[in-house]
Amino acid sequence: MVAESPSSIKNEVVGGRYRLGDVIGRGGMSSVYCARDENLGRDVALKLFAPQAPDAEELKRQEAEIRLLATLNHPGLVTLFDAGIDDRIPDEPRPFLTMELVEGQDLRGRIRHSRVPLEELAVIGAGIADALAYVHGLGIIHRDIKPGNILLVQIRPGEPLRPKLTDFGIARIVDSTRLTATGTMVGTAAYLSPEQALGKPLSSATDIYSLGLVLLECIKGTVEYPGSAVESAVARLHRAPEIPDDVPSEWADLIRSMTAIEPLERPNAVDIETALRQALVSPASTPGELAPESTRVLPAMPFHPPTITAEESVDEVREAAEATGAMVPGSPAGVSDRKAAAAAAPPPASTATAASPAATAAKKPRLPWSRRVWLAVVIGVLVIAAGAAAVMMSVSARPADVVPYPTVTGVLGDHLQELQKSVEP
Repeated sequence: MVAESPSSIKNEVVGGRYRLGDVIGRGGMSSVYCARDENLGRDVALKLFAPQAPDAEELKRQEAEIRLLATLNHPGLVTLFDAGIDDRIPDEPRPFLTMELVEGQDLRGRIRHSRVPLEELAVIGAGIADALAYVHGLGIIHRDIKPGNILLVQIRPGEPLRPKLTDFGIARIVDSTRLTATGTMVGTAAYLSPEQALGKPLSSATDIYSLGLVLLECIKGTVEYPGSAVESAVARLHRAPEIPDDVPSEWADLIRSMTAIEPLERPNAVDIETALRQALVSPASTPGELAPESTRVLPAMPFHPPTITAEESVDEVREAAEATGAMVPGSPAGVSDRKAAAAAAPPPASTATAASPAATAAKKPRLPWSRRVWLAVVIGVLVIAAGAAAVMMSVSARPADVVPYPTVTGVLGDHLQELQKSVEP
């Protein structure tokens, strides 16, 4: 207990600027006051610890820890404004902290009222996990996660209560041996991790274990490991937390993993926040893993440039010749119809049917396809040149009349454009 009665030091000034008001909380090693910062004219929460031995080195270590905690800035944390040593009694210096004054109840009072519904618990758990992910990323461990250190604040009317984690690093600032030697920290002992109970080195997994016990208490409405400090510490080493059968399997699996005996088997704060955020969008309010949505990319359609076969080249020659009124080589005289020309033209090799040996022998030798194609191209070019010359002569004779000629595409069209350029005056 603190050396002085909290009421006996009301209205006194601590640290030269903080005038103490009413007591808003009290523990075995400290008392929390509503104080007035006379320098800035605002109300703050001042936590005044019990007197300590005047060890200069220990006081310097505490001041260094407090300065580190003062750099933390996160919406899920109660902001630490200032820290110092109350040296009004030189032989009994008392560390103090000034923090953001948060109006509202803590999670301990909320549990006393009733069990916490899963939907509300998902909001609280995700907020605390987010705050832990922030401080764990800075290499800081809270060491004292419990319902009394989780404040519930309503940011806007009608919105669910948001959690704020307070007392960050208190277990590091105050000598840890004093926290358990007298048995006065029973509430905190109920949430110790196995490694804390055994005195082993701690990691961020310590806070994960304690948070798992807090979530389970919100569901059950009772402390999982009650009793004295020793009884509570030993109980968790002999049995795992008992999760009710009516708890959804997703919640049971999450709490079971958070309270694993081995620290390396526990999830980190980021994974816990992700799982609890999933519960907020699930109709059954059950946590789970968020599957990232990947952007689907449609495969590009390959571009195949058009190809001109030998048969298409021959057809273009015939079309050009018929369009200009010229005779198609190999076609009956006076036939300009495409079907007649196609009937008179020899069938392609790919569609030729098997002929009798006598008929094959009676046929004359034919030129290869490549030579026939080029021959057809040359003939077509000559025909087009003759037609172009005739058009130019008619244009010169009748400058007012323009005689258009058919549009020809492909290789022949390119040759026609070159011929047209060559005959332009």
